[in-house]
Amino acid sequence: MSRVAPLAPPWSEDDAAGINGWGHPDRTYEPLLLVRCLQRHPNLAARLRKLGESLYVDARLPPRLRTIAILRICALLRCEYEWGGQAAFWGPIAGVSERECDALVLDDDPGFSDFERALIAAVDEVERTGTWSDHTWHALGDEFDDEQRMELLVAVGWYRTICTLCNGMALPVEGWMRRWPLSDR
Repeated sequence: MSRVAPLAPPWSEDDAAGINGWGHPDRTYEPLLLVRCLQRHPNLAARLRKLGESLYVDARLPPRLRTIAILRICALLRCEYEWGGQAAFWGPIAGVSERECDALVLDDDPGFSDFERALIAAVDEVERTGTWSDHTWHALGDEFDDEQRMELLVAVGWYRTICTLCNGMALPVEGWMRRWPLSDR
């Protein structure tokens, strides 16, 4: 059970629009527990959604690399809820296999490219230190321009915030989401 009760139906028109405005338009899952909890504070939810959408709409990061970075920050923060949703829904869309998703939790390397390993290390570094060294900034420049590196910093920071919310509210993994890899439970 979560620490914050989700907004229960029947929802007002405004709440329904706020709740249903989150997520991929082709999703087949019910509105997220996270979203239903956030809608208890609709102004905050709307502001969070707007920034989150910007990471996917007209985004500069390649979907696979963005998803690897998001899955890694979720793993580092031990946020099974957000990791599970990302792994189940965005992983397949972005071409990140189940084995690769699991590897980001288990600190394994199922064959990530050199640049993907540099990306994972960059997520680890920014989580550990709050910044990137010049070495990391330049290593990411092998494939990313300045705008993509800034977008990556925002994506990692935004998902850090989402993971903090999920963990702080003690959100349980929903039935359609992936669970942590068995060897990590």
